[in-house]
Amino acid sequence: MSPFEYTPDDLSIHSEGAIRLMIAPIQSHENGLPEWPKNSADAYVRIDASPDRRVIVLIFDYVDRSRSPSISCLDFVGMSSDHIERYFRKWADPDAARADTAVRNVQGGHGNGGKAYMVQMFEDYSVLHTVKGGKGCRYGVPARSVQFGYVPNRRVGRDFPVTNLLEELNRALTEVGLSYESLPTPAKRSFNNATGFTLVRGVNPRHYGRSIPSRQLLNKIINYHQMVRTLQLCQVYVIVNGRLYNGGRPLALPTIEPLEGAETPREVVIPETLRDPVSETDVSTTESGQYPVGRLVLRTSNTDMRWAPRRFRHNIQITAQSGFIGIFEMTELIQSHYGYRIYGECELQALEQYKTNDRIRLADSPLTRALKEWIKQRVEQYAQEFETRDRRRYTQDETNALSAMNAALDEWKNQFLEGLYSGLTGGPGIGPLPPPPPLPTGVPVRLELDITHQLAGVGVSFRPILKFLDADGQRIRPVPFRWVSTDTNVAMVDEDLLVINTFSFGTTIIYAETLDGRLRSNEATLEVVHIYDITIQPEDVEVQVGGRQQLNAICQLADGSMSRDVYLVWTENNPSIARVSAAGMVFAHELGQTTVTAGDDHCLSRHFATIIVVPPTTGGGDEGRGRGFPRILISEINSDPETDEKVEFSREEPPVWQRPIDVDRNIWWINSASPLARMYLDQTRGYGYESREWRIYHLERIIEIMVKIAVEYATFQGEEASVESWLARWDDMASQMQSHAASTLRDFIDNGTLPTRR
Repeated sequence: MSPFEYTPDDLSIHSEGAIRLMIAPIQSHENGLPEWPKNSADAYVRIDASPDRRVIVLIFDYVDRSRSPSISCLDFVGMSSDHIERYFRKWADPDAARADTAVRNVQGGHGNGGKAYMVQMFEDYSVLHTVKGGKGCRYGVPARSVQFGYVPNRRVGRDFPVTNLLEELNRALTEVGLSYESLPTPAKRSFNNATGFTLVRGVNPRHYGRSIPSRQLLNKIINYHQMVRTLQLCQVYVIVNGRLYNGGRPLALPTIEPLEGAETPREVVIPETLRDPVSETDVSTTESGQYPVGRLVLRTSNTDMRWAPRRFRHNIQITAQSGFIGIFEMTELIQSHYGYRIYGECELQALEQYKTNDRIRLADSPLTRALKEWIKQRVEQYAQEFETRDRRRYTQDETNALSAMNAALDEWKNQFLEGLYSGLTGGPGIGPLPPPPPLPTGVPVRLELDITHQLAGVGVSFRPILKFLDADGQRIRPVPFRWVSTDTNVAMVDEDLLVINTFSFGTTIIYAETLDGRLRSNEATLEVVHIYDITIQPEDVEVQVGGRQQLNAICQLADGSMSRDVYLVWTENNPSIARVSAAGMVFAHELGQTTVTAGDDHCLSRHFATIIVVPPTTGGGDEGRGRGFPRILISEINSDPETDEKVEFSREEPPVWQRPIDVDRNIWWINSASPLARMYLDQTRGYGYESREWRIYHLERIIEIMVKIAVEYATFQGEEASVESWLARWDDMASQMQSHAASTLRDFIDNGTLPTRR
């Protein structure tokens, strides 16, 4: 075969279109702002500045009405016009951070992040005021443009003489209401030993109006993966409206206390060959010896890392030749109690070619897939070690006695629920649950506010929970009050419908106060997030008539993090077959098939979830539905009915628990590993399975499950109620069941005599 011959044409590209495609990932201040201090940290590394010289100042200025609000970043290195023109202004240059130096410790990237933040996230303009070697430059870009230039023009804004560096710094700081004297002492010392500085400033930040939520923004970025290395390399101070933030102390990564027994990080050498799980071929992790072998470092946290502020560090950070290049989300590797307490770093030089523009997800390839699978196995093994350590081995006598006790209480529970189930199927029974009794009147002394979600999409509505309490702590009827939102552009409470409506990205604080101004509730922080992508899990569900299935919406946010806790709008296309609640719980009514989606005004789930409703296994139609009593089991005592394997939970999981697999099977578990259960089952502490304390605790968990079941099944009757109504219904149902237990289980509580069916 003859060799391929051709005449190459000129390379052509639509420059602005390509740039806009590259900068698209920067759509929020959370993932844009860290780029500026990262660039400052790289500037210090390039000149090999001593640790005490590496000072960065973030500046938030938004109170003075004579100036437009702005966000700025100051360092004491500076840039020459040559550096601006050879490196800064050049898009997509992965070597820009090194600037032709041999330094390897820069964080680097693609040469887009800092400029992308300037272009994307400010309504007026962004500009850098920089001095180096006695010459100054002002270089910037107007809003919605990707073409940078000297300000106001090349003749005036490029290489203007600077004879007094202090005067020029004060001139630059005047734009944000500061001066040299306003700076923290370490910043002054750094400046006094400097030959230049750079102040990059963005004017009129998008989404914020005149009020920049600086505290919330800082709380987010301090754990953001782009900030971790910067905070390790530099002292980062913050000034908000002319005042030093954090008591004048630099920002610091929150200390993550390790698990007991895992204080020392675990380091594992990455094998030179890994297997790609897709192609099932071996892949070199060193490019056949061109690069050194890599290493994985696993660390632990003594608390769950899925929630703020640690969620941004709940990942495996990936570094290669140019430094940080991406992450593997821990929730994609493992979902277990101890998996939620593991994080770490992975260094592998051969991954350099697989970094992507957003430096979050690596490009899909045999090497990245093989590495991810290998890390997943290492994390699972590490988590298994802790789970094994926590297990308690019960004697056969304990197992037999607890199983018999639980079976008797489970049967007792069924007797109570028979009436409820009969009512649902049209037969005799208790029928619809009675309305809760009205709240008494009284004089409130305290207002308690709670919101079910701290994160929400744009254009959603949900109810806040507000309780009026008297001097005895009892709930009473509300007195006239009003709702307050500190940023009504983000969200506010509809006074008529009593629902929170969200409008735009940002953070607001919501509270309630009485009209006379005498009482004010606690504050609830609500963040309306920018969602990039939504995935519903599971995507294909088979539910029996009368059954239910929990769906989860996993949201990828603009800052790159993943969250399952964003309030969204859930919809089904055929509610006669199945309905979906505001929390994503699907209730199956009739045989057939329907679909469910979730989203907000800006983003809809990529794929819908398909719900297939099938006949119940115990029989057809309503008959089977009426006989499908939920089953209650005890972890570590009872086995899974399908696999016959012991089920084990951790002490951190709830006292009563349903795994996703248990929802459709209508199984509930009492978690014997929860702290109180462990204590009451411990004979060395004077308790044990024969103790009265355990019997009461066991019964309380049964009642807790019964209340959840009863309140959930009321939904089958199409009842719509407010949150407060549901809470009152919960309290009333719990009271009824406790009364029933007290009247029918006295002999069991006092003497341990197992109840029998009447």
